[in-house]
Amino acid sequence: MNSAVLTNTFEPRELAFLKRVFDGICAERGLTGESLAANDLAAQIIQLYQQGIRNEKELEIQLDGGEISKF
Repeated sequence: MNSAVLTNTFEPRELAFLKRVFDGICAERGLTGESLAANDLAAQIIQLYQQGIRNEKELEIQLDGGEISKF
């Protein structure tokens, strides 16, 4: 089991991954890092990560309502 699930702490590589996901989605949505929407997004990313979703694309899909975008 991932250490973050048990201790609520993250390794530096995990933080870098979470930040990359957060920054990318904020840029796509036009969110500033200090906004309430960005804070909510950060909480959702962490929650999904702690539930075991470790793939960046899968996180994005879940955060877009679970639908695969058609590009």
